[in-house]
Amino acid sequence: MGQEYMGACQLCGHEAPKAQMARHLAPCAPAHDKGSGRETLVQLHIEADGAPEYWLYVEGLETASLQQLDSLLRRVWLECCGHMSAFRLGRAELSKRSPLGTLQSKGVAFQYEYDFGSTTALKGRVLGIREGSLGRNSVRLLSRNAPLKLTCAECGAPATLVCPFCIGSGPCLFCKTHAPQHLCAEEGVFMPTVNSPRMGVCGYTG
Repeated sequence: MGQEYMGACQLCGHEAPKAQMARHLAPCAPAHDKGSGRETLVQLHIEADGAPEYWLYVEGLETASLQQLDSLLRRVWLECCGHMSAFRLGRAELSKRSPLGTLQSKGVAFQYEYDFGSTTALKGRVLGIREGSLGRNSVRLLSRNAPLKLTCAECGAPATLVCPFCIGSGPCLFCKTHAPQHLCAEEGVFMPTVNSPRMGVCGYTG
């Protein structure tokens, strides 16, 4: 898997590596503001803990709640069965009623967990603060990683199925042709490959 971790701007479609996307968004986000009002916006970078190939850039009003950010993360990456979630600064859990302004200092790092059983862990940091307008939105997705090029463990063709039992312990990605030959095939466990760090976990299908 390449180290550039390509992605696309959700505002204009521009493609760039993760490391260069913040530079692109600096002029692009203001160019796609809605309305003439000026409010303080907090810009965030979020990625999967231990899997930096999954990443997002997000921004929201400093008055938007962490609950609204939670809703965006669930919609884009996580929601499967209505599991609980939490934001943390160090060891301290933050109330979801807290505004994004709580994270307002540039560089502040935070943690997020979805599902306290089969946990998907994310980590984020504040990129910066700007003045702008999101119209009716309180938070918006600016950019996300491109779908990963996942290949079948048997033939190298694009993988469309994942075995949740074998993630992290052996070959787990397969094309439709070779999936039936996998040891777990009789259990009917296969799930679709999706662009999310929660791929193959619990009931998540994207």
